[in-house]
Amino acid sequence: MAAPAVHDFVPAAVPRAPRPGRPLDAAKHERILRAARRAFLAHGFRATSMELVARAAGVSKVTVYSHFESKEGLFGAIVDEMARRLVGRIDRFALGDAPPEVALRDVGRRYLELALATSSLALHRLVVAESARFKRLGREIYRSGPTQVVGGLAEFLMRQKSLRIEDPHLAAEQFFGMVLGHAQIRLLLGARPAREVRGAIARSVDHAVAIFLRGTARRPRPHSPAPTRRLHGTVA
Repeated sequence: MAAPAVHDFVPAAVPRAPRPGRPLDAAKHERILRAARRAFLAHGFRATSMELVARAAGVSKVTVYSHFESKEGLFGAIVDEMARRLVGRIDRFALGDAPPEVALRDVGRRYLELALATSSLALHRLVVAESARFKRLGREIYRSGPTQVVGGLAEFLMRQKSLRIEDPHLAAEQFFGMVLGHAQIRLLLGARPAREVRGAIARSVDHAVAIFLRGTARRPRPHSPAPTRRLHGTVA
């Protein structure tokens, strides 16, 4: 599965091409990225300046501009890097041919662990905060991440003869919704300690799987009573 190409929808997100005879310093490039990541996550897009990034990276502002054409380009590169790391982990969500209970428990735990990871929460905050400025940003990350996870589970559900599901895609969305519950919003708002929320992952997923399977299990049709025999106009 291809990682999201954020630079396709954030202006100038790719690094500036090096000038002839003056290759970019890879070590400085990484320092700029690290400094920019911390700055954007701490202050947001509007309050982060190229000068602030330069000071944090220990380079000049001219050096920053030699690596990235604009603040928008630098922001795009940061989001691109974070999204690639997270979406790369979705490759491990393969469901295979395991029984539904086993597969759902496994994918549910992986999904919730990923959603509650510190890096996922940071990307979530950053994208939501800047979605008005970069309108296609959130949509593209959603298409490259959650949409693929939901699609994979929907395909798995369609193959399960033991389950009665009329709309596999909707069922997959609702399953992940049950798995996520209020765990993510609690961490985003600081409503519960992170250790407490993450410590309840297994219990939350097991409960969601039990409810989902109980509601989708294919039940045997009730037996119709045998026809009543009538002899000489009376009930036998």
